[in-house]
Amino acid sequence: MIAALSLLPTLKLIRLIALGVPLWLMALLLPAGWLAGLAYLVLLAALCWRDVNTIPRASELSARRELPPRFALGTDQSFTLVLHNRTALALLASVRDEVPESFESRDELPPVHLPPHGEARLHYTVRPLKRGAHAFGDVVLRVHGQHGLTQRQMTLPVGDTVKVYPNFRGADQYPLLAKTDRQEESARRPRPFKAAGTDFESLRPYIAGEDPRNIDWKATARRGALISRNRQVEKGQQLAVLLDAGRLMAETIGAYSRLEHAINATVMLSYVAQKRGDALAVAAFSNQLESFLPPVRGPALLGRVLESLYAVEARPVESDYWQVIARLMALLRRRSLVILLTDVLDATASAGLIHNLARAAERHVVLCVVLTEPLIGAIAHSVPATVEETYRKAAACDQVRRRALALENLRSRGILVLETDPAHLSVHLVQRYLEIRQADLQ
Repeated sequence: MIAALSLLPTLKLIRLIALGVPLWLMALLLPAGWLAGLAYLVLLAALCWRDVNTIPRASELSARRELPPRFALGTDQSFTLVLHNRTALALLASVRDEVPESFESRDELPPVHLPPHGEARLHYTVRPLKRGAHAFGDVVLRVHGQHGLTQRQMTLPVGDTVKVYPNFRGADQYPLLAKTDRQEESARRPRPFKAAGTDFESLRPYIAGEDPRNIDWKATARRGALISRNRQVEKGQQLAVLLDAGRLMAETIGAYSRLEHAINATVMLSYVAQKRGDALAVAAFSNQLESFLPPVRGPALLGRVLESLYAVEARPVESDYWQVIARLMALLRRRSLVILLTDVLDATASAGLIHNLARAAERHVVLCVVLTEPLIGAIAHSVPATVEETYRKAAACDQVRRRALALENLRSRGILVLETDPAHLSVHLVQRYLEIRQADLQ
């Protein structure tokens, strides 16, 4: 529904009104001198009325946005605003596009000239500052009359909703990591399998005496003869990435929260896993399961991961490791490399985390990834010069010590640990994944 229109004067009209002020001074000199000022105002009013009639109605104008399929967090993205004029008059208009509050506009839209029965295209850039689904508002125009005396503000409804995904730009920096030690890995002695494979390979005629569970009944019904499935040993390994989205992951390190850094690292890891042919499952949780992507392998992996994580936000609640991790472990039927990205304060606060990861390590290879705050490390290794700095150093050293004890407790229970800073999280995580894969720990 089109909002109500409003009529506004232009700067040109205000100047013309100011120029007519001296005419009213004639009223001090002549008895009928005020008639000159009045005649001037009547003339301006007639010109304004004529000018208003040259401004089209909102129904004679339209707007649309040409948006990219994906927006990436924190990256400049250009798109086009198209304005269409269905009148026979050339128009001049000022434009304001109502972008989402979480978007930063990088350009100012200049006044635009709309040709008769034509369109104008405005290109500008925005930067999304928050992931998730965001709605653009309407396009607001101030259309000038043909004589430039009046302008009418009108709102053109343009409904667009866009999704802002994790910052997947830069994933192309990791092809070399995906190829690291490929020759050495392919030369490893094959793992001894104790059971037949479960991956489907092809169909073939049924051989009398073989296991009836291999029969593909749909293919049998189509062909009118018994058809069996050929199966092969699973190619590649399976990963499961668990993202802690509780209150501890809402802390900001640098420009982004811990969760944001963890999501970016997960996107990079999924890119490399896709190149290596591995299956990947992704889950985000707080005191409940926020999102879950079942194991996916192949070209669709990266896109599925982005779609699964784009709306995940840290919640101000304690993460329920007991319930959520147990539930996720039940969903992983195949032995997997389980990667948990979380925060560890000390052994006491992380007792539930440590206990549940130790249980998961009985069936899976578990890697706990902890993101460190570089500032705390710098304070802990600084040389204090004042009493205040001494207290700060003592607090930082105590926090580093308690975290180190908790991580050592994890290692003693057979859990792999990766502790790194945000700048190196993605690279270190990918490297550790490749090391575990090459060592054939699964």
